[in-house]
Amino acid sequence: MAKTIVSFACALILFAPSLAPAQSYEGVGIRAQGMAGAFVAVADDATATWWNPAGLATSVSFVDVIVEAGRGGNGGVALGFPSLGLSYYRLHVSQIQPSGSIGPNDSSRQDLGAVGIGLPVADSVELDQVGATVGQSIGGHLVVASTLKLTHARSDTRADLDLGAMAAFGPMRLGVTVRDLTSPTFGTGAGAFELQRRARAGVAVIAPPRGRIDRLTVAFDADLTKAPIGGRDERHIAAGAEAWLLGRRLAVRGGAGAVVSDDPAREGAFGAFGLSVSPVQRVYVGGAVTRGPDAERNRWGIDLRVTF
Repeated sequence: MAKTIVSFACALILFAPSLAPAQSYEGVGIRAQGMAGAFVAVADDATATWWNPAGLATSVSFVDVIVEAGRGGNGGVALGFPSLGLSYYRLHVSQIQPSGSIGPNDSSRQDLGAVGIGLPVADSVELDQVGATVGQSIGGHLVVASTLKLTHARSDTRADLDLGAMAAFGPMRLGVTVRDLTSPTFGTGAGAFELQRRARAGVAVIAPPRGRIDRLTVAFDADLTKAPIGGRDERHIAAGAEAWLLGRRLAVRGGAGAVVSDDPAREGAFGAFGLSVSPVQRVYVGGAVTRGPDAERNRWGIDLRVTF
C-alpha cells in the first residue's frame, strides 16, 4: 500500500511543472484557513472539492453544504456527499505582465516597479470555477478522486482537472493533491495567462475523544512544487490544529506557516486563527483570520455550514 501511495504522489509531481500564475490553496475553506492551510490530509467537509477530492470519502456527514465569503470578493458554495461533490468558487488570481503591455484589466493593476522602464506590474484576474468531484476506494485504506471543472476567465472557458489521494492508517492520514492538471490558458495577447499546476502533500493525526475534547486534529502540509503567487515563485509549508469542544458545538483552530520564495522580500512566517460555533444542531457558523508579511497572507473569511 505504501508503494501505491508513493507511486501516485510521484505521478502527480511529474505532471506539476509549468510556467504561469497559480491559484493559492489557501484562498478557499474557512476551516483550512484557520489551520494556516494544513488541510490536504484533513479535508473531510465539502471544501474537499477544492483541497483534496479524495477527502469527501472521509466525511462523517451524508450531506455537507458550505457557503463562504472572504476578503477581496473570494467565495463559493460547495455540496458534498461521501462519493460526490459539487462546487462553485469565485476567486482572484494575480499574474505578472510587462508594464508596457495593454490588457483588459489595466485599471486593476498595482505597480511592482516603475511603469515606463520595463519593470513588471501585477494584474488581478477574476476566475469562476464550477466543479464535480467523484472518487474511488482502493482497498480498505486508500481513496483516489478527481474534480472535473470548468473555469471561466478573460472571456474564455476551459475544462480542467484536479486529482487527489488520501490514505488512512488508524489515527493517521496521508494526503496528496495536484490542481490545474492541464494548465489551462485564458485570454489572448498581452492579457493571456496560464494557470500553473501545483502539487501539495500533507499528514494529519486525528485523536479520539478525550476529556473535554471531542476531537483533536494536528496536521502538517507542504507544497511539492513552487508556483507563482502574486507574480513570484513560492513554496508554502504550514502546521495547524483543530479542537472540537462542548459536544462539537465549538471548534477552535490555529496554525502557522512559512513562505519560501525566489524573492527574499516575500519570505516570512504567517499565522492563523479560526472558530466555528454551532448555534443549532448540525448548523455551524465559522470565521478565520490570517496575518503575514504581505497582502497575500492578510485575509479573513466567514462561512455557514449545514450537515445532515
